Amino acid sequence: MLPIRSSRRAAAPRLARLAIAVSLATTCGAGVSLAADVVHVPVTDDMLLNAQRESSNWLMAGRDYAGTRYSPLAKVNTKNVKRLVPVWNFSFGTLDAQNTTPLVVDGVMYVTGSHGRIFAVEAATGKELWSYAHPLPENIGKMMCCDVGNRGAAVYGSKVFYATPDAHVLALDRETGKVVWDVTVGDWTKAQTMTVAPLVVKGKVVVGMSGAEYPTRLWIDALDADTGKQVWRRYTIPAPGEPGSDTWGTTDADIWKYGGGSTWITGSYDPDLDTLYWSTGNPNPDWDGENRRGENLYTNSTLALNPDTGDIKFHYQYTPWDVWDYDGVNETILANIDGKKVWLHGDRNGFLYSIDRTNGKFDWAREISVVNWATGFTPDGKPIVDPDKVPSYEHKAVNVCPASEGGKWWNPMSYHPVNKTVVVPSREICADLLSGPSERVEGKYNLGLAEADWIKGYGQLVGFDAKSGEKLWTVKAPSPFTSGVLTTGGDLAFAGTPEGEFKAYDIRTGEELWSYQTGSGIVGSPITYTVNGRQYVAIPSGWGGWTGWATWGGKGGAPHLKNQRKGGTLFVFALVDK
Repeated sequence: MLPIRSSRRAAAPRLARLAIAVSLATTCGAGVSLAADVVHVPVTDDMLLNAQRESSNWLMAGRDYAGTRYSPLAKVNTKNVKRLVPVWNFSFGTLDAQNTTPLVVDGVMYVTGSHGRIFAVEAATGKELWSYAHPLPENIGKMMCCDVGNRGAAVYGSKVFYATPDAHVLALDRETGKVVWDVTVGDWTKAQTMTVAPLVVKGKVVVGMSGAEYPTRLWIDALDADTGKQVWRRYTIPAPGEPGSDTWGTTDADIWKYGGGSTWITGSYDPDLDTLYWSTGNPNPDWDGENRRGENLYTNSTLALNPDTGDIKFHYQYTPWDVWDYDGVNETILANIDGKKVWLHGDRNGFLYSIDRTNGKFDWAREISVVNWATGFTPDGKPIVDPDKVPSYEHKAVNVCPASEGGKWWNPMSYHPVNKTVVVPSREICADLLSGPSERVEGKYNLGLAEADWIKGYGQLVGFDAKSGEKLWTVKAPSPFTSGVLTTGGDLAFAGTPEGEFKAYDIRTGEELWSYQTGSGIVGSPITYTVNGRQYVAIPSGWGGWTGWATWGGKGGAPHLKNQRKGGTLFVFALVDK
C-alpha cells in the first residue's frame, strides 16, 4: 500500500484527509481497472491554495496557482544529475502529440494521452491502476488545427477532471476511473474543440476552448465540480453593445460571431486578489485583417476575471489587430518581485512581458527572439508597429520577425522564485507574408494567408532575470525547444527537444549537465515529485502537433524533423546509487 503522510505543512490550516484503501478489479466505461491497493486522499481547497508547499506532489498543470512549474525538491541537483537514470516507463498506446503535464497526488499519477485517454498509475512503479478512453468521433482530427492532443487533467476532492477533443468535460472517480459526470460544452462540428488542462478554483472547474483557425466565437467556462453544471461563461469576443465591440471595425457586422479568441492554455489564480488570469488567442481570420480593422478585443490578451462570475476586471492586450497569427494564448506566471505583484508572459510576438497584476498596467517587455514587427512601446504599453511589416493583399511583408512559429509558443516556461529566473523555450524564425481574402465557411480553415515563405532559423532556451528582463544566458539548438520547462530547488532546468532529447541545465549558467534520448520528439511537460522520500522526474514523449508537420519540417525549416518518429511513452527517472 502506498503511504499516507503522517503530517501536513505547518503554515496552512490542517484539514482532515481521509485515506481510503480500495481494491480495484472492475471494468468501468470505456476503461479498465486493474487490481491494486491504493490510498486516495481527497484534494481540498486548502491543498490547492498551498500547492507550492506540497513538495512531494504535483497537484495542477502549472504545479501551483501561480503557474510557476517550479518544485523546491533538491535531492536531484547540479552535482548529481548525471546519475539520473530511467526507472520505469509507461506506454500511452496512442501516437500523435503527447502534450500532457502529469499530476501526482500522494503516490498516484494521473496522466492524459492523445485521442481522449487518461490513466492512473502508481507513481513509484508505473503500474496501471485504471484507464479510461473517451469515444471520439471518427473525423474529429479534421476539426483541429494541431493534432488530437491533450494538455493534462485536474484533481479535486475524489475526482479527476479532463477535457476531450470533441468538447466534453469529464469528472472521473479517482479510485476507479468510473465516469461521475460528462458535460458537453461545445459543438465540435463547428470547430469548438478542447485540448486544455482544467484549473479548479473555489469548487469550479475552469476550461477553455480551441478553434480560432476556423470561423467561430470562443469562450472560457466554469463548471460546478460536483455536478458539471455551468456556473458562468465568458466569451472572449464581445457582442454588439458590449465593452470592446467597437474594436472590430465597421465593414462586417457579423464578424463578432466568428472572431476566434481561443483559450486553450490553462490560466492562473491569485487568491489574495481573488482574481483568475486567463489568456486568449488570435482573431479570425488569422492573417487577413482587412474586415476587422481595430484592436480586436479581447483577442491576444490576458483577462483578469472574477472567478465567481466570469466578469472582466481588466485586461492587457499583447498584439492589437493581429495580422501575423501571434496567438497570445500562452500562460501567465504570477510572481512577487521586490514587493510588486506581476504576471510574466512569453508571447509568440517575440516579447517577454511583466505586467502589474493588480491593474493590468504595462511594466516592461523584452525581446525573446529577434523582433522587428514592432519598434517599441508607448508609455501605456501599446506596441509601435512598423507598417512595412504589416502584410496585406497588395503588400508582401518581407523578413517579418518573428514568424507565427517564432518567439515563444504554447510550450510553458518556468519561473524559479528563489533565483528570480524565468526559463523560456523559444525559437528564432522569420517569414515573408502576403495576406489574402478569406472565405468564411463553418468547419473550414479560415486563415487569410495567400503566401508564406519561412526563413531558416534555430531553437533556443533562454534564461531571463525576472526583475529586469535581462537575458542571463541562451542555449542555441538546431530546432526549437518544444517541451514545457521544469525548474527545481536543485538549481536545474529541464527541457525537451523535437529530436527526443530530454536535457537538464544549470539554471544559473545554462550549462547542459545531462541528457537522455526518449526515442520520439518531446512536446509535453516535465514534472518532479517524491514517493517514500525518493525524488522522480517524469517527461511525456511523443511527437506531433503543428510543430510535427509544419514549418520546421518543411521549406526553410529543419528537414530532419519532417519524418520524425512518433511515439507515446512516459519516461520516469531517479538517481542511481554511486
